[in-house]
Parts: sequence; structure tokens; C-alpha cells
Amino acid sequence: MFGYPAAFIHGNMVCGLFQDSVVARLGKDGAAKVIAEEGATQFAPMAGRSMTGYVVVPSADAESPTTLGPWLLKALEYALTLPPKSSATSAKKVASAKPARQARR
Repeated sequence: MFGYPAAFIHGNMVCGLFQDSVVARLGKDGAAKVIAEEGATQFAPMAGRSMTGYVVVPSADAESPTTLGPWLLKALEYALTLPPKSSATSAKKVASAKPARQARR
């Protein structure tokens, strides 16, 4: 997403990287909880354009597999509650993410 690596399950984003941060998708309620209790921040890829349900994992937690693992597990558990995307929708996203082919000379 946004030109950075991301993990998906059944066509739904689970987590990813953005600049020097790890982003986790936890849903509206899950995001609110970890923002209030665990030091996460709302994910905003552009100033003033936050994405509901997505959080930036605190950098101290993102630095170690031991502390990052629980965040990724929460994100995976949330993503598994979402309905799978149709393969046609997923195929369109993959096709649009590929760089344009250069014309042959």
C-alpha cells in the first residue's frame, strides 16, 4: 500500500510498512483501544487524512519480533473477521499496482 510492502489475507489488508513505521489494521474499536491503552497512534498517510481502524505501532514495539508479534497477531485476527474480497476485486488491485509496460520499439 502506498508503495510500501503490505500483508493481505483473503484480499483484506492485515498490516504493512509506511515510511519508517509499521501499520496494523485493527478496526475502529480495536484501534481506539490500543490508542488509549498501548501507545499506538492513528495512521494518517497524509496530514489530516487519517485512516479509521489503522494504527501506527509504537516504534519501541516495532523494533523487536517479541514485541511486534502480538500487534501482528491482533491485526491478523481482525482481518480474519472481515468477509473475503472477491477474486475479481483483488485481481483489479493487483493489475493496477503493476507498473505500466513500456512500448516496444
